[in-house]
Amino acid sequence: MDNQEYSDDFQPEEKAKEVVNSEPVEKKGQTDALKFLLGMLVGAVIMFLLCLFIVVLPARKQRVQAQNQPGSEIKTPAEAGQELLDEATVAKIGKLKTILDNYYYEDVSIDTLREAIFHSIISSTKDRYSTYYSEEELRSANEDWEGKFYGIGAVLTIDPESTYTMIDSVNVGSPAEKAGIKAGDYIMEVDGVDVGGWTLTEVVKVVRGEDGTDVVLTIVRAGVAMEITVTRGEVTIDDVVYEKKEDGIGYIRIASFSDIAVNEFADSIAQAKADDVKGIIVDLRGNPGGGLDVVYEICNEFMPQGLVVYTEDKYGNRDDYYCDGLNEWDIPMVVLIDGSSASASEIFAAAVKDHGVATLVGTKTYGKGVYQSVIQLTDGSAVKVTSGKFYSPNGVCFHGVGVEPDVEVPFDSEKYLEDETDNQLEKAIEVLKEKMNR
Repeated sequence: MDNQEYSDDFQPEEKAKEVVNSEPVEKKGQTDALKFLLGMLVGAVIMFLLCLFIVVLPARKQRVQAQNQPGSEIKTPAEAGQELLDEATVAKIGKLKTILDNYYYEDVSIDTLREAIFHSIISSTKDRYSTYYSEEELRSANEDWEGKFYGIGAVLTIDPESTYTMIDSVNVGSPAEKAGIKAGDYIMEVDGVDVGGWTLTEVVKVVRGEDGTDVVLTIVRAGVAMEITVTRGEVTIDDVVYEKKEDGIGYIRIASFSDIAVNEFADSIAQAKADDVKGIIVDLRGNPGGGLDVVYEICNEFMPQGLVVYTEDKYGNRDDYYCDGLNEWDIPMVVLIDGSSASASEIFAAAVKDHGVATLVGTKTYGKGVYQSVIQLTDGSAVKVTSGKFYSPNGVCFHGVGVEPDVEVPFDSEKYLEDETDNQLEKAIEVLKEKMNR
């Protein structure tokens, strides 16, 4: 996902931390004037209303943070809201609202203004990973996390050279397959809108839709442009797929680290052992991430005893995640990575590299080494804020730099479009056979 049809790999409220690789997406078509005026409302009186909804984080965590900041105090939501407001701010808010009421060419509802303010408060951090979720947005995100939604049933990725979205694979029996979409197709337009340069999140947002509705994709296949109409339907994601290949090689593709991936990975490992494979390839290409707990549990299915990853927040608080080694599987392994392998994928890749249990093949990963805290609000919405960094077992933070492969192999998209040859996978098999024969 995702390269999958995946708006944001968001975890339900019971998860304290998540790792993501996506950007907040503003609704397209909103006029510059409205966006400007709504942006000016950041810190408005409505902040006070928002503060009333905030669910207070556990007191234990707050005390630890306060102790690490001498002289600091934890403010209540009401106190924080009042600190933000003064008479001049309130007066300016009133003036801006009056301008909208009297001069803007369309009516703007109070609910629209409030939602814009809530989004703007968090986006004012300029952090691409921190965002506010309305109740509707949160519901959609949780559907992603449960692995079921309505869309076309294709795994998407961004081609870094053309900046267009490419169909990485098509789910069997999916709406995309029924409409004739094929792996290697490039999506140039969605419903007549050019999507060149869009983020994966933005493309997914417009490709998805209600069950039974149509989306028109303008694609390019082998240099020929064509329009294909796909009728959206329910899509159930298999986040982990296992395949036994020739010469005793097992292949496991992890599309994302969602909750359903844990059991699927365990089943894949069990099947690979039953097949008596002599080497294993784990494919993380196009995997945008997922849950920290998920990638930790998956690593615990095969890694030796030791540190998988540790986190550190701005107060210096550190959390370590260790494998117990009870499920260690001593087998030659190769892990495929690329520029769309992010966050949880990078935790996985960095961990196996630092422990020397796998060889990384492909290209440098995305470089998303920060985590988010998710705070559920009592009105059904939620806030996600970047809270700290990830560090590999060797103490390296890959944020902004990515994880380097041991064997660099750029993807040959022209060859793939010509005859579906996956040169990176071929190299991974070659490297794995060398390891198996040692």
